[in-house]
Amino acid sequence: MRVLAVVAHPDDETLGCGGWLARLADEGHRVRVFLPLRRSDPRGVAHWDELVESFLKACAVLDVEPLVGDPGMAEADADTDVRRLHSLVEPHVDEADVVLTHWYGDVHQVHRNVSRAVEIATRPFRRRRDVFLFEVPTSTDQSFETPFRPQLHVVLEEEHVQRKVAAMACYRTEGAPGREPRDLERRAELRGAEIGVRYAEAFAVAREFR
Repeated sequence: MRVLAVVAHPDDETLGCGGWLARLADEGHRVRVFLPLRRSDPRGVAHWDELVESFLKACAVLDVEPLVGDPGMAEADADTDVRRLHSLVEPHVDEADVVLTHWYGDVHQVHRNVSRAVEIATRPFRRRRDVFLFEVPTSTDQSFETPFRPQLHVVLEEEHVQRKVAAMACYRTEGAPGREPRDLERRAELRGAEIGVRYAEAFAVAREFR
């Protein structure tokens, strides 16, 4: 199986679906993570080279293949030029069977734009791809309401959770409450408790074909 995760920022791959990516890699699937955008905020611009290096290291920890837009579309342009963002995403979607990306109702505008680009690229009349949407701590859960309602829980082993934690440790500049190692473990435990296992990650099913 060919799996593609499309993310808005370095660290979203780890926070949103790092455990499942690690599990899929262990199962022998081809797993790639595409980062089409570059940060436009002052802190992101100041640390961009370090963030890209952290992204590459995190992907190595998860044992997945990183794909970085060169030079990458400025995230400030994503809101007004979703067509261009879609054009960057589409070729990689063509080479995938399963696509993981952001929840379309995320409070973070850039996350929503990436989700929209994937939605356009996976219109079923052109190409049928299974699409699953992930949550990002400190973003998906920060809206006035919490509409993220997962229909899929992926069971994780402790090794997958620890690799997720280790991958997040690669991001020196991105720590925040809700993103610390114990926070990631707690969330995996919470999602696991929902289905009676120790650890899990949760996803909304956007498209699925059988």
